[in-house]
Amino acid sequence: MPLKREGLRRLSVLEKVSLVFAYFLIAQQWFVKQTIPRRIVIGVALYLTVTLSLYAVYAGNACAVKANGIVIAVAADENTARKALDELVKFKSSEVGGPVKYTEKISYGGLKVNNPAEDVLDLEELKEEMNRALTFKMQGAAILVNGDEKVLLKDKQEAETLLSWLQSVYPIDPADQFGFKENVEVVDTPIEIGEIMNFEAAKKMVLLGTNKILQYTVKDGDTLWDISRAVNVDQDQILFTNPGMDPENLSIGQVLYLSKEAPLITVMATREVTVNEKIPYPVNVKYDDQMLLGEKSIVSEGIPGERTVTYRITKENGYETGREVLEQIVLSEPKTEMVVEGSITMVASRGSSVRLAWPSEGSVVSSFGVRWGSMHSGIDLDAGYGTDVVSVAGGTVITAGWGGGYGNEVEISHGGGLVTKYAHLSKIYVDVGESVDRGETVGLVGSTGNSTGPHLHFETMVGGEALDPLDFLP
Repeated sequence: MPLKREGLRRLSVLEKVSLVFAYFLIAQQWFVKQTIPRRIVIGVALYLTVTLSLYAVYAGNACAVKANGIVIAVAADENTARKALDELVKFKSSEVGGPVKYTEKISYGGLKVNNPAEDVLDLEELKEEMNRALTFKMQGAAILVNGDEKVLLKDKQEAETLLSWLQSVYPIDPADQFGFKENVEVVDTPIEIGEIMNFEAAKKMVLLGTNKILQYTVKDGDTLWDISRAVNVDQDQILFTNPGMDPENLSIGQVLYLSKEAPLITVMATREVTVNEKIPYPVNVKYDDQMLLGEKSIVSEGIPGERTVTYRITKENGYETGREVLEQIVLSEPKTEMVVEGSITMVASRGSSVRLAWPSEGSVVSSFGVRWGSMHSGIDLDAGYGTDVVSVAGGTVITAGWGGGYGNEVEISHGGGLVTKYAHLSKIYVDVGESVDRGETVGLVGSTGNSTGPHLHFETMVGGEALDPLDFLP
């Protein structure tokens, strides 16, 4: 009869716990019987065994670099991570010319990665990731304008140099005392290295303001007035933002900086000056209804007075903005000028008794009327080139410029519907809207437009109709 094989019985949980507890009691009894030195050695050995086992299981095979508790990179080990950070800080410091610090709290910890070859970064990759994730600052200097940080520079010396340069930009007098209109301070402050301005950019900011700066390249024929209209920036503002420019001598290709805002910082200069000067004399005018409007006669000439006066002169960015009288001593009082002026408003018509002044020297060489089959709407005077051309009566300039076949021309309205024209001029001395007196020079004789030689073409028009000028001339 074959032997019966008994099967192995699986222990229950309770039985397993009882067995482990029994082993523990046996080990404890054995441990108590050992000497104290042996107990210490055994305890240390057990601690190292457990610790190394846990480290092998949980510590991982790489080093996590953390900034404020957030992982920013994975290194092979902590030494490599620290080396990368040290090299990055040194490079940043040399780049900006001063010691640099990062603002985040850096920590290191074990990390288990599945594919070290792909997940672990080398030294250069670590530096790139740290550069991207960390904020680097240096101890720099800020220029405060009315309490607000406006310009950030690498140190106080550079900030002070900038402010000194700004004062030197504008014309100065040895007696000037300088300051700033705004409250300007220089303070030490930590600055992110990406926000530090280079010196040239800082110069433009304080000079042109904080808005977007535009550039304009001067073209052939440009004047300051043309540029001002083209870019819609006031002429004075263009001069403000381009110190040293000569508005009368612009050169083709010259670059102008344009800003509609005032400079960021206003340079103020004050000085006191004592001068002797004339006191303008008052004019007492009486009107005579026997004289034409625009005619005048001086009965007694005025005499200016004299005084010694001390001024406090204030300039902002090179332009005088105030002149305060501190003291004055009157040396002589002015004498009033007595003048009689005409009050008759001209009513022009053929055969009028009103007589105009002659517009220029010279005799009539071509009369009013049909000439060579076409109408000649004025008279020509054979005045020499450059001879003065004067207004024949008081009035207002309504045209001053190029008039096609008339060349350079001036038209003056005298009231009552009368307009006079002066054509073929070599130069014009008046502007549209300007008031002129009888006998005042408005230009010079020339030969511009359709002209065979120097002469003055003169016309008189009433209500838009050309009439013979000789009917109005003495």
